[in-house]
Amino acid sequence: MASMIIASPTPGAGKTMIAAGLARRLAGAQITESPAGELHAQPGGRVIVIATPATSPADLASFVADSPNTLVILNRVPARRIAPMRQAYEATGVTLIGVIPEDALLASPTIGQVRDALAAEAENIDGNRDTPLQRVVIASIAADPGQTYFDFTRADAIIVRSDKPDLQLAALNAVTDSCLIVTGGLPVLSYVLERVEEGEISLLRTKLDTKETVAAIEDLFGAGAFSGSPEKLRRIEELLAGVDLDALLERSAAS
Repeated sequence: MASMIIASPTPGAGKTMIAAGLARRLAGAQITESPAGELHAQPGGRVIVIATPATSPADLASFVADSPNTLVILNRVPARRIAPMRQAYEATGVTLIGVIPEDALLASPTIGQVRDALAAEAENIDGNRDTPLQRVVIASIAADPGQTYFDFTRADAIIVRSDKPDLQLAALNAVTDSCLIVTGGLPVLSYVLERVEEGEISLLRTKLDTKETVAAIEDLFGAGAFSGSPEKLRRIEELLAGVDLDALLERSAAS
């Protein structure tokens, strides 16, 4: 099988994610990533460009114009816009072999990425660094509805102030498989830490206040580096089922 060069017109288009998915789908493929904005074909190599709707059809066509037989995968397209987007890009003459829809799991940050963004002290994350956090919820102000509120949200991670131990305990009952984020920098009480250890729940403690914490986490969605977590690898492999891999293999063999 010929080698494949994965390129993109801009950073953050999803090169690494799609390269990882293609490597799983195409056993034995030799896949190399080019720096964003660079498009250099190599002898015997098939160039695949990964772009998002942030790059206009005209700009994408201009980017691939000097690289004959380049194939294009359009990434992170809203589901309702897939058909018109495909038509708009194909109208410029690019060879579009697949459109990958937006996906909440692929856009979500991992516990490890959140820890780094918050400069947080961490407990029990060694085996959970690559766990995605799709639904991050802020604790309610009052303690009374805490457990019901958390159960209703089905959160992956809950943000609680460090001066609200009752809410921290309620949150721990709702995030048994994921993460508690405690803000404000005050010490976490011993009985909360005991509950964390008993449940082997990931705990992040940050000096940032709740507003700063939310802002830092929001910036990670859809923008963080691809983590290579098992869940994300399975999902991108599933989504690549909609890409014309037969055409890719045929063109690679003919290169």
